[in-house]
Amino acid sequence: MKENEVKMLKFALVGCGRIARKHAGNLGEGKIPGAKLSAVCDIKEDRAKMYGEKYDVPWYTDMHQMMKKEAGNIDVIDILTPSGDHADNTVDLSKYGKHIVVEKPMAL
Repeated sequence: MKENEVKMLKFALVGCGRIARKHAGNLGEGKIPGAKLSAVCDIKEDRAKMYGEKYDVPWYTDMHQMMKKEAGNIDVIDILTPSGDHADNTVDLSKYGKHIVVEKPMAL
């Protein structure tokens, strides 16, 4: 990498509900320099598929399957699941050694 070159951080969304629209839009439309959307996941297939197809990224209904298949394409996991799931999702996903962004609150 050249001295003035910025590394592109690749984000995966876990949870494609209401707040995901903002995150996916910013990442998927290149609104954040140095960041891009690389995969999406939701337990509801229609939501995951919608964002995956809209932003032309792989989509999954199982976050562990996504992490196993896309590990080399993910730098940061963006957890956008319902508040009551944040802590469990963070603990479960921490084993993959990626950076994690968690919507507030971290736990109830």
